[in-house]
Amino acid sequence: MSEKKYRDARKQAGIKPELAAVKLDVSIATLLNWERGVTKPNANNVRDMALLYGVTSDYLLGIT
Repeated sequence: MSEKKYRDARKQAGIKPELAAVKLDVSIATLLNWERGVTKPNANNVRDMALLYGVTSDYLLGIT
């Protein structure tokens, strides 16, 4: 599941949800909804998360 990867990548990067939300320019609720699988981030959000967390977009999407 991609949502688990979103949370795991953020935690591995040592970034708190509040900081990630600010850096990604989304609300904390939006970020947590992505991590819970309630909603899905768009392609730009996935790219931005990958850059922020130091992983690939493919990893976040569960491709690799």
